[in-house]
Amino acid sequence: MTDTIDRPLVLDLDDDFGERPVVTHRPVRAPHAPYQPLSATVRYPPGPVPDVEDAVPEPTPARTTWSLPRLTPRSMPRVRLHLELRPSMWPRSRVAAGLLGIFLGAFGLHRMYLGYWRRGATMLAITVVGGFFTLGLAALAMGLWGFTEGLLVLSVRRGRYARDAYGKPLRG
Repeated sequence: MTDTIDRPLVLDLDDDFGERPVVTHRPVRAPHAPYQPLSATVRYPPGPVPDVEDAVPEPTPARTTWSLPRLTPRSMPRVRLHLELRPSMWPRSRVAAGLLGIFLGAFGLHRMYLGYWRRGATMLAITVVGGFFTLGLAALAMGLWGFTEGLLVLSVRRGRYARDAYGKPLRG
C-alpha cells in the first residue's frame, strides 16, 4: 500500500480491511518521557569536578608497635583464691553407699556419693573407655572392684570404709 497521508482513506477489497495508513514524517515534538532524566534531579557542585585519576590518596598512618609493660612480681595484681571444701551438710548413708557399690560399682557412683569425686570419675572413665578398648575386660575388673568396695562399706564399722571423704562417719 502506498503513502496515504494526504489522500483520503479508500476502501479497497484487495487490501487488508481497516489497515491504517503508514506515517512517514516525524512528530513535531518528542513525546514526554515517563521519567525525568538524572541531570534534571541531581545538583552538582559548581566548578570543575575532579577526575578519579586526579584524586590524591589519603596518607596511611604509620604503624605503631604496641608492647605490654613488663610485669614483675611486684607490679602484678595479687589475686587470692580461697577455695573451701565444705563437708557434707548431712551424714551419708552406709546402706545407700553399699548398694550403689554392689549394683553400680563399676561406674564409681558409690565413690561419688561418698564425696570421692576424682576416684569415682576415674572408675567411670576406666569402665567406659577402657571397656571399649579391652572388649569389656576393664569394665569387668571395675565391676569386681566396685562390688568388693560395696561389700566393705556395708560390713566394716571402723576404718576408711566407715567414713566419707570429709571424715564424717557413715549413718546407719
